[in-house]
Amino acid sequence: MPTQFCTATRHCSNHQKAISKLGANEKEETRCKDLVIIGNGPSGIALSYFLSGHWPYYKGESNDEFLHTRLMVEPHLSLVEQDLQFLSDGLEGRSNNPVSLLLDALQKPEADLGLEEPSLLEWRSNRDKQVDHVVLGRGQPGGIWQTLDGGLLTVSLGAWMELPNLTMSEWKESNQFKQIKSELLSRRTSVANVSKYYTDYVDIMGLADNFRSCTVVTAVKQVKLDDIFKSADAPVINEIVPESVVEISEEVFTFDIDDLVPDDLSSQCSSLTQKRSLSSASVDSCGQQSSLLCPNLSTSPAQISPSCRLRTGNPRYERSVSSPEVFGSNILPNWDPILNPALFSCSYKQDSGFENISSAQDYSQSLSDNCRLRSKPNIDSVCQQKTLFEVTGYEMVADADGKNHTKQFKYLTKNVVLATGQTDLPNKLGVAGEDLPFVLHNLQELEKMVDDGRLTKNSDPVMIVGAGLSAADAIISTQNHGFPIMHVFRKSVSDPALIFNKLPVALYPEYHAVHRMMASGTHHQTKLVKGHQVEREYPGYQAFGQTDILEINKDRQVLIRGPQTHLSVQVSFIVVLIGASPNLSFLTEAETEIGRVPGAAIDRENPIDIDVFTHESTNVPGLYAMGPLTGDNFVRFIQGGALAITAHVNQKS
Repeated sequence: MPTQFCTATRHCSNHQKAISKLGANEKEETRCKDLVIIGNGPSGIALSYFLSGHWPYYKGESNDEFLHTRLMVEPHLSLVEQDLQFLSDGLEGRSNNPVSLLLDALQKPEADLGLEEPSLLEWRSNRDKQVDHVVLGRGQPGGIWQTLDGGLLTVSLGAWMELPNLTMSEWKESNQFKQIKSELLSRRTSVANVSKYYTDYVDIMGLADNFRSCTVVTAVKQVKLDDIFKSADAPVINEIVPESVVEISEEVFTFDIDDLVPDDLSSQCSSLTQKRSLSSASVDSCGQQSSLLCPNLSTSPAQISPSCRLRTGNPRYERSVSSPEVFGSNILPNWDPILNPALFSCSYKQDSGFENISSAQDYSQSLSDNCRLRSKPNIDSVCQQKTLFEVTGYEMVADADGKNHTKQFKYLTKNVVLATGQTDLPNKLGVAGEDLPFVLHNLQELEKMVDDGRLTKNSDPVMIVGAGLSAADAIISTQNHGFPIMHVFRKSVSDPALIFNKLPVALYPEYHAVHRMMASGTHHQTKLVKGHQVEREYPGYQAFGQTDILEINKDRQVLIRGPQTHLSVQVSFIVVLIGASPNLSFLTEAETEIGRVPGAAIDRENPIDIDVFTHESTNVPGLYAMGPLTGDNFVRFIQGGALAITAHVNQKS
């Protein structure tokens, strides 16, 4: 297993060996695409389905009569062709993106009430609306779901893990699937089912040709067209367009990758992206030059858009940070027994643009007066694109004898979508000794120690650090092996922000069992009952609540300090599970310039700053983001990002 992640200047030993063997025959000529998606998890899969010409049309009758009235203004059009800001007017929910709320209200009506109602959408294939794209992923389609323990149950209900136009029930019926008892009782499903569903979805929906698996993106940057003609690709490009056609563009800032430095890391880093570069200069949204450069890029003049309000800055959308106090008030309901909306993301409370309407009839008349004659913007109709995105990297390819080697790739594109998720880089404690080899940062590494025989029932206790669901999963797994556990966490067991205090007991019995263990009291193995020392209920488990780790020593001694604890304990392994962050290092300096907090790295507290109705970056036109990178942590909500991006790309083309 890797002791650290690949970076721009450091690669694991297997990667370094493969890269050093690259020859001219391993290089691939430049390819042109309308759009490149980085990430092949649920976000990338859903977007690929939309871009392949599969568009949703409203067919039902929403219980929200105002939403229904808005949808009936142009019922013959797909949602992709309509004004998404207008359609999402007044919607509220647990997503921080209004288009996600819109699509979810139509795909999963009343889902937050625990109901599984039929979708109000039908999907039609529009082959003439297909967008030429590629999906780059580190592993097989499904992303992080292909790496998790298949025996775990999902936090979300099984139906909430579905992608467009294929329910989990339909998929199970086609596979003659047999559900296990725990799934039938809880309506949740196993991680193994989800990972297989996502893999099958790509094949069933005919998306496989759009996917390129086992790839590592090493650079994303903006390039001037005249620079392309000066590159090694000039002979190929000149066959498409003569150099005299290209107008010299304004200065574009790029950042080169440092020289590779060999190291002795293990081969598992192949699933990670490395240090990359992206210009901070903006890219125009359309142009004729790129059509000459790459004929398969859509470059027709911008069509009349059905959207009349594309940009953000609308004061009616106010971001409210989730907290128990906010969601316990009358602003939003508690939504128990499914999930408290404060669980994973922030929410939007949106004031309707039609505040004084008292009935659906009045509302309908207001729409007739104000919306049927809406003007439609001309999107960048006179601009000429002077730069393109250049996406480079390499693909891990197996030879006939099973040996891996790398094959370089390069794409030129007008649009790049970041769909990498938030789980690339584990968060660190920031204490001395954290880089020692017995300090692990995921459950898979611990399982490997068991498989290799380096961890047995006779070993010293395993220390698990963290108070989230990942830490709970590690506790459950370690208990199943019969290993002693020391559990260290900073929060109080009664802290209302603790995840266990937000989960319904009936749906998540295994996590509440861990919570009871955490609340069992002091870390001592015995307790005083009626004057006698008796063994505690969980003799193989010791809880150290409100406790910090101060230092980790080479001899596996760990110094901890809590309210009533200041001691050094002996451990076999330490598993630190305190969250993760995305690896967007391929954007280099731009990584800290695309978030809501300028200068700060992208994480759960600082998602990428986007136009919420197009999902385009507010700082880098042509760069889009979706899924957890924009605050949507539920699979059922990420699909709204796919709708927003598809609509905007369709309008530009």
